Amino acid sequence: MRHRRTGGAVVVAVITVVAASALWPATEAAAGPAPAASEPAAVAMLQLTLKASRTVGYAGTIAVTVTGLDGTQSRTLHVVHGDGDHLVIAMPDPPGPATGSMLVQEGSSRSVLEIPDGVIERGEGRLATAIDPDTELQPMLAKYRVILEGRGQMLQREAAVLRLERQSDGRLVERWTVDAGTGLLLRRESYDATETVERLVAFTQVTEPYTPTEGELHPAAAAVGGTIGAQQWFGVEELAAELKALGLPQTLPDGYRARSGTAFPAAGATVFQVVYSDGLEDVSLFAQPGRLASSSLPPTARPASLRRVKGWTWDAFPRGIAWQNGPGTLTLVGASPTDELVHMARGLPQAPLERSLGQRVHRLLSWFRSQLP
Repeated sequence: MRHRRTGGAVVVAVITVVAASALWPATEAAAGPAPAASEPAAVAMLQLTLKASRTVGYAGTIAVTVTGLDGTQSRTLHVVHGDGDHLVIAMPDPPGPATGSMLVQEGSSRSVLEIPDGVIERGEGRLATAIDPDTELQPMLAKYRVILEGRGQMLQREAAVLRLERQSDGRLVERWTVDAGTGLLLRRESYDATETVERLVAFTQVTEPYTPTEGELHPAAAAVGGTIGAQQWFGVEELAAELKALGLPQTLPDGYRARSGTAFPAAGATVFQVVYSDGLEDVSLFAQPGRLASSSLPPTARPASLRRVKGWTWDAFPRGIAWQNGPGTLTLVGASPTDELVHMARGLPQAPLERSLGQRVHRLLSWFRSQLP
């Protein structure tokens, strides 16, 4: 999903919390020593949380704080969730509710509204939504260990605190505070390699159970002008075809699997975005034509050795790695650990930019031709 406002990254950070239907089965774990077992009580609570993401209706206010490339940023979001995949997230800009951004999701249909600009981006993902939580759970447990750290209260609710750590090295990845009765995810903390919180998403107020009205779940597009944007989401078959045309795989190392895809115009070219997920974390792979310019990289970017080219990686949230792939560039961005991003990048296409003008023109034309229907 693309946003033109600076707060867009914060909206993306919270979507995986309030719309946990984004979880997707990962690939099977590689053969090796048996991982440490998760605690049965913690597994039961995690399973309850996955089910609650589809079945619990609520309305509330969420505070989001992200510490990363642009320093520390905070936003307040207003969220309404119905049954299944009915979700509305509104991010008002000061001074009042007459400006801001809004995401509306109904099943596989997604719209992004800019208020009062009258810009609407709409797409039909048509991705499978009826994923059995038990099917989601097992791949997560193959990669992550979940521990019940304790119990307490949050927002006058009995709550359980879950610690999620990577099986391979015990690294703390996330900590969840969950309503012990319903499984509603009340607070989510993400950590960097030093176990410092870099992303905090938490309800400051919530009403549950809650049955949203039709007006809350279906805000009128006419209220913001009704202009259709150029972004396009791909369905399952379309996504498979795009991945094949771009030479990209359906799965990546460390259990990541292609979950959704989109295309949108930027700087006079078409940018393709593919979202991969391991069930807990999402990473976005951006493919676009052109030469990788060092001026476009974060100031903290450092060289990374890939199979055929030199890449550039950075650790500040959202972490990323970028490299040249012939006439285009590929960039991986997400909350996943840097070592996983580098591991994924080494398994993706990469090629130096040809020095011959004729070769570069030929490759560029071939690349664009492959994108035609």
